[in-house]
Amino acid sequence: MPSNIQRSPNNVEDPLSELPTPYSDQVSSAPSRQRALQRRVAARDAGRRLWTRVSVSFHTPFIRRALALLAPATAALLLVDWDFASYDVAIAAYAVLAALLIPTNFAATFARMSARDRLKLRDGGQRSMDAYPGVERILNTLRERALRERIRLLSAVLGALAIIAVRDLDTGETLGSLLLGLSIALGALCLLNSLMLDDSIPMRSKAFPLLSLHAPTLHDSTLDRPLSDLMVAHLDPETAAAWDEWKQSLSDSVRDEQTPDSAVEHLLRALHLNERDLLDDDRLITEAKRVFKVTAIDDLTDRSNKFDLRSLRTLLAHTKAWEPGLFRLIDRLQDSAIRGDHTLNEMPWRLDLDLPPRCSQGQADLFVVLHNYTGATANAKVDIVVAEGEPALQTIRVEARPSQRIDSSRATDQVDSLGRLLDDATVLWIGLAWPDSETGSHPVQVTLRGEQGETLSSIVVQTTLSSKAQKESADQRMSDAASTVRRLALSIAD
Repeated sequence: MPSNIQRSPNNVEDPLSELPTPYSDQVSSAPSRQRALQRRVAARDAGRRLWTRVSVSFHTPFIRRALALLAPATAALLLVDWDFASYDVAIAAYAVLAALLIPTNFAATFARMSARDRLKLRDGGQRSMDAYPGVERILNTLRERALRERIRLLSAVLGALAIIAVRDLDTGETLGSLLLGLSIALGALCLLNSLMLDDSIPMRSKAFPLLSLHAPTLHDSTLDRPLSDLMVAHLDPETAAAWDEWKQSLSDSVRDEQTPDSAVEHLLRALHLNERDLLDDDRLITEAKRVFKVTAIDDLTDRSNKFDLRSLRTLLAHTKAWEPGLFRLIDRLQDSAIRGDHTLNEMPWRLDLDLPPRCSQGQADLFVVLHNYTGATANAKVDIVVAEGEPALQTIRVEARPSQRIDSSRATDQVDSLGRLLDDATVLWIGLAWPDSETGSHPVQVTLRGEQGETLSSIVVQTTLSSKAQKESADQRMSDAASTVRRLALSIAD
């Protein structure tokens, strides 16, 4: 039955006021947890910088390697019963080595803890760093380094204890020889780890501490903005998150005809030409003013900002050390425009590519630059045939937009001509792979086909596979990139 009771509007309660909010405490406490985590990162970073500074000061890396070589040598002299061999000298060599390895262990431990906490932080959009590729690789690298540091320290300590046991205890000839042999083996293990660790102490850059630990894993095959896309692919998760946040902040700092993406790409092109001495510093600032407003120019010249001209130059050099192939293509394209090469003026299609002449670890990066001078947008296919490759055939479909021809007489403006050439180009970044058992010379054929399957252009190049590390192997490029960042960071600090 319907009720005859009427309620006054003044007695009506808001039904939403009684609804529970079970997650309100967690949401409100999230910023405080972030601040607490930031304070912990700052504290561990302070410890990391302190112990890293101690580990590399006063030529200690060289001293550690020298002692790691001297210690097993003195133990070997005791084993062969050389007249001038001394137990005290051998023990002292191991003891001093162990003492010098304490700072490196602290540095590795603080680096691992700092990186782990850094990668727990969230970016400006409150996304977890796990959204960026490469997190596990960085943590695993630092975890392995900390383990190697402990093994190195333990080897030195046990090596000293083995010699002390032979000197102070009645071990007998057989057991004494075994203990001395053990000391030699431990010293050799310590030397091996010293050669691997002392030349590559990580997280020495103050601005980009995790950059040297990152290696690109997943990336798009097509680079819409070649320099920006390539650079972002080589940024560690922390720097990539800061980069995304920085670009979002540029939305009100670029000229009306620009977007943050196009403005940053223009600036990177100018920085590349400046690095090649084709653009002086004054012209570099002029080019920045063409795409950025005055307030953004002030930020780009302020060294306290994470992304200024100096740090962008560092990141570009890091990218170039990782992927020299694309920059060789860009330089070749620029030179062709200056010379008025016939491929830019007469041919309907221009196809150029770069592949390292030597590859190791069964991997290589192939870069392809395609220009369509037919005057209309065309669908095309790029076939990559790799002898004994995995896979042997890759087919990439592209929509090639029409490119404008550049007259050599009007290619005197380096920035404009390079910008037009890259804007009109279709740039591909393709990973190639071979089985580990493959060695020797292998051909790679890149064929451009039209919509009907007709061949428009084709290039065959050779690369030599080797099991040994080569100049452009992944490990060597990672080492070169880390050295570049470290060198530029030190020069900026000076």
